Amino acid sequence: MSRRQLFLGRIAGALILWAAAGCVDGDSSGWGAQNDPSMESNIIRVNKFFSADPWLSFDGEGAGKVDGVRCTVYLESAKQPKGVFGDGTIVVDMYRLDGAPSGGKMLTHVFKWELSPQEAYPWRAKKETMMGWGYGLRLNWGKGQDVAGRRVAFVVRYIRNDGRLISSSRQVLKVPIRGVDRSGMGMH
Repeated sequence: MSRRQLFLGRIAGALILWAAAGCVDGDSSGWGAQNDPSMESNIIRVNKFFSADPWLSFDGEGAGKVDGVRCTVYLESAKQPKGVFGDGTIVVDMYRLDGAPSGGKMLTHVFKWELSPQEAYPWRAKKETMMGWGYGLRLNWGKGQDVAGRRVAFVVRYIRNDGRLISSSRQVLKVPIRGVDRSGMGMH
């Protein structure tokens, strides 16, 4: 056997092994049985995390107007104190903090996102972190929401299939007025 035939044989063998490894359970998305943790039903806690600059602009016109936010959500099961994927519904509510007549703050509901397990699937992490499996949500509240320059609160809830509601703590943030900084130079 010539060196060329030996080389081509090794390449063909490697391609066959690569193709076989990539075709687990017929799933072409890269999620095989060994990489796709099963979904849990007994969720007991919702943990949410927002970065220092969580703002997004979904505006295709290039104006950079803030009309979205990103956050990471971990659903904790009763089995372990780490994030898992849930088989219930993730609900994210956004409230605007308005001044109340009594001088305090009043919450005005602005927008709600509801994600079934199928709708949340694209937001599932592809790799487990130290905190477990999570969802990297990118939420668009669209046009017509009066929140630029205002303080808003986000609450992430999880509705289990048995109807039990699990809620995160409230996260208060101030929405920027002028837009999302894509250059790293800062927008003010």
